[in-house]
Amino acid sequence: MGGPSYDRDVYSSSSSSSWGTSSYSSEILSRSTLDKSMKPNGKMLESKTKNPIIVLLDVTGSNIDFARLVYDKMPMFYGQIEQKGYLKDFDICFCAVGDAYTDDYPLQVGEFAKGIELDSWLEKLVLEGCGGGQRKESYELAAYYLYKNVKFAKDANPIIFFIGDEMPYDSVYEPQAEMFEIPYSRQEAKKPFELLRKKANDNVFMLLNKYCGREFEGDITKCWQKLLAPEHVIKIGEEKAVVDLMLGIISMLSSTRTLDSYKIDMKDRGQTSARIASVSKSLENLSTALVPVKMTGDITTTSSGRTTQRAKRL
Repeated sequence: MGGPSYDRDVYSSSSSSSWGTSSYSSEILSRSTLDKSMKPNGKMLESKTKNPIIVLLDVTGSNIDFARLVYDKMPMFYGQIEQKGYLKDFDICFCAVGDAYTDDYPLQVGEFAKGIELDSWLEKLVLEGCGGGQRKESYELAAYYLYKNVKFAKDANPIIFFIGDEMPYDSVYEPQAEMFEIPYSRQEAKKPFELLRKKANDNVFMLLNKYCGREFEGDITKCWQKLLAPEHVIKIGEEKAVVDLMLGIISMLSSTRTLDSYKIDMKDRGQTSARIASVSKSLENLSTALVPVKMTGDITTTSSGRTTQRAKRL
């Protein structure tokens, strides 16, 4: 299913791979030390495309298999965006997050790339598999880094995905910002997600997995719903569906698909009825929020009661 610009000899189909058991990605994603090109220290990221995508993977123990799954499915993911016309001008950057209080590599940052070049960045990820074990990881540090150290083109419409199962810490700890050479402001450090949302036109999403793969914890869900638009907290009903969820979000944000027409795309690429139902349930609130019901100038009032300018195509 991969597009002509992203063909890989070996990868699993979108519906047949088992969660966390891909021998191919397990063999490829086996680094134990971080390549210097993935170090965030003093690094400035820049995308010149209309639709930059950032995927930030939690690579602690309870979420480590998401990185393998994303690697296995990336040719399909990239190919579907191209073939279905969800976006016309895009590139992708992969980052990884752990716990800055306990891990060796709590922040890993790739570069924006296209097509097969994405493999080289995914393959540099260190899947440390640790974490602090206190229901928090350093998502706030990653958000702060993206706010301070990423440059988008004028009029760009970025989309940022966090994938994980825990809460961020309350604010960015100054020594950690200094360790990664991120310019620090005490006031900004208290609200990294608010600032990142403004930078990314509010297109910041948390794809939330069940805590430690067991169940959704109410306090974790509520925490993210306070930090982001509530409909941007997307529960992962089936772990193998995470790429389907990202594609659905992209297709609806770009106004190239409604949720109903995206379900047809899933069926066309061989997804099961159970998978389609699971993805639809997870995306229902976002779909409702994106339905324009009243136009006033450039501002669209959505059926969720929020005002947005997202009616402009991505």
